[in-house]
Amino acid sequence: MSSPRFRIGYALSLKKERSFILPSLVDYAKLHGIDFVRIDPLLPLIHQSPFHCIIHKLYDPSWVQQLKDFTSQFPDVVIVDPPELISRLLNRDSMLQVVKEVKVSQGDERIETPKQVVVNDLDVVIKDGLNAFRDLGLKFPVIAKPLESDGTPKSHQLCLVSNDSGLKGLHAPIVLQEFVNHGGVVFKVYVVGECVVCVTRKSLPDIAPEEVHKLDAVSSFSQISNSGAQGDDEGNVEMPSLEFVMNVAAGLREATGLRLFNFDLIRDSSDHNRYLVIDINYLPGYAKMPNYEPFLTKFFLDVIQNRTVGGGFSSSYVNENEVVFC
Repeated sequence: MSSPRFRIGYALSLKKERSFILPSLVDYAKLHGIDFVRIDPLLPLIHQSPFHCIIHKLYDPSWVQQLKDFTSQFPDVVIVDPPELISRLLNRDSMLQVVKEVKVSQGDERIETPKQVVVNDLDVVIKDGLNAFRDLGLKFPVIAKPLESDGTPKSHQLCLVSNDSGLKGLHAPIVLQEFVNHGGVVFKVYVVGECVVCVTRKSLPDIAPEEVHKLDAVSSFSQISNSGAQGDDEGNVEMPSLEFVMNVAAGLREATGLRLFNFDLIRDSSDHNRYLVIDINYLPGYAKMPNYEPFLTKFFLDVIQNRTVGGGFSSSYVNENEVVFC
């Protein structure tokens, strides 16, 4: 008897398709009984089925409605993930609120979020000067982020603002987020169902209080990354404990109801037991994750066959700056 084959439909932007549905993933999945099928969101899903599972990262209302109609007719098709759950991550105000639902009960490590405010009228802040800014509970420097986090180029336009004049070139609505010194390293934690992968990436360098006045009024993240400024050597960075990362990932998975996401974690330079979640992204750039092909393939097989992964977890260090739970 031939082995069963499963059809995974994907509805992604062209840019996302090129970075996610790589030939290496297609080939690996095919060897394990999975065929990826491109979905045209402008055509009825019923005409493109059958599917065993659908993955998507499109937010157009017409697509969301079509997906809703399709699932009402075919409830056995696994949708990864429901649009109403994803939508919580498309707003940087609601995004981090889920972190408050995460409880880490063991060890000294704790999880928090940076202070942040949504500013709908920058003119008010600029006009009233620093007093109004301080009333928001913030001090310079701050990170300015677009309120929407929908994967568009605009949503990735982040910058560091060092004084009130730097606010003048920004556009509301915008999120102003506390900058926390974190050793120039961010821990990117990828969640693939029950599997968790933690890797290190370079981030913004620490800024001493006496150095803030020397900074440009506003600097884009790309300017900072190209300036040659560096933080700690990634290879020498102490990783968060396995149990801590696993607990945070499990807590966020439960709070969001999502199965494919990543979150950015930093460690406060002044308190190494204090970690902050600064961003959560749905269906991130998994191809940057080591060995993403077997992780994703295993995940799809599990959700299609409606199995609970594992029965406990084994964990191992891939190397000094990569941790895998699976």
